[in-house]
Amino acid sequence: MRTTLLIVVLLGIVAAGIGVLVLGAFPPAPHTAMVEKTLPLTRPAAPR
Repeated sequence: MRTTLLIVVLLGIVAAGIGVLVLGAFPPAPHTAMVEKTLPLTRPAAPR
């Protein structure tokens, strides 16, 4: 059982390493989007 756990953990580390290498070699394209300007929220004055 300990050997199975070790194999699973090592496979996870190897998979994560491969993922990092693939993303390093082929980074995702940057997402460009228009910036939407919004007006600040205005609250009515609280009654005193």
